[in-house]
Amino acid sequence: MGRRRSCRVLSRTFPPRLKRLGRGRERERESPAWLPRRVTRRRPLGRRACLAALSGQGPLLPAGRKNRRSRLSRTIMTLRACGLIIFRKLHEATSASDAGNNIEYLLLQTSYGTHHWTPPKGHVDPGEDDRQTALRETQEEAGLDSTHFTIVDGFKKELSYNVNGKPKTVIYWLAEMKDSNTEVRLSSEHQAFCWLTLSEACKLAKYEEMQSAFKEAHHFLCSKT
Repeated sequence: MGRRRSCRVLSRTFPPRLKRLGRGRERERESPAWLPRRVTRRRPLGRRACLAALSGQGPLLPAGRKNRRSRLSRTIMTLRACGLIIFRKLHEATSASDAGNNIEYLLLQTSYGTHHWTPPKGHVDPGEDDRQTALRETQEEAGLDSTHFTIVDGFKKELSYNVNGKPKTVIYWLAEMKDSNTEVRLSSEHQAFCWLTLSEACKLAKYEEMQSAFKEAHHFLCSKT
């Protein structure tokens, strides 16, 4: 009878083939030297996968298992970030029209990538809620903590767009500076900051989603005056 071939993967024989050699004696055949090197999976291959590899079709998945790598590559993870649209009032407004010219918004310029301008924001860390992320990122990026500003009730803006082909969600709250002369202290992630009017902020922000957020925030503030 001809010899049957066995497939050894990472020093494990699958499946073991035994042959009786006389009474009560049996031995395991050695792995053939011609086994293709590309069969180097960490789990034993099924019979079909083993035969496919030997025939030159490449290693397949173990029988009954799904391709985890392909499944993960198809899973699209949504990036999530949170921040604050921070504004200051230069003086007390006497009318709605005066209120519009009295408000300036804080924008930070990144020290990486395209050096774009945005309000302070960042990605949500494990165990954080969205509001905690916004407060932490504002303190890290602009040196401003909750003692320097007051979060305005009734405003929350959620932006959705794609970054390098991946969906991203950014949530902003609105915060008013208690003292318009408070110093902004940048982290290494940013290289400059500006206090700007609505029109100036929209020009510098460039992205349509961010411009829309500024306009909605501005309209909200003016409607409260």
